[in-house]
Amino acid sequence: MTGARAAFDDLSAVRDPGAAAGMAAEALRAVNRLTIAAPSPGTPGWKEVGDLYRVLGELCLVVDRLPQAVDQLRRHLERSAAAGRFRADAGTRDNPERLVASAAASLGAAQADARQVGSQLAAAHSAVAHLAPAHSHRRA
Repeated sequence: MTGARAAFDDLSAVRDPGAAAGMAAEALRAVNRLTIAAPSPGTPGWKEVGDLYRVLGELCLVVDRLPQAVDQLRRHLERSAAAGRFRADAGTRDNPERLVASAAASLGAAQADARQVGSQLAAAHSAVAHLAPAHSHRRA
């Protein structure tokens, strides 16, 4: 098990979805920071194309899980609205039904877009799977 996986072993103990989403956001922030520079020798976990393949695979997993989370948020929003749990604040002239409908439509679009992103990342991951460092054994 990698150090990253070990750091997240305790996620089953997290009971706050906002905290879990915040942890995911911070993890992606770290990926953004750590991948600013191209893979290079001497950079742990970011030395060559195999590391790029691994990071891409992990990002595929993240994006593959996003549509479910988005759909669950949409369904929660709609169920709560149907139960009359919302009111519109003073900052809008829209009624809660219109606000919920707008948010639900946007979440549905986000879910579809996330599936598209997942497909594109999977295609990139598949292509990168066939790359090897230039200094390794070449195909005849």
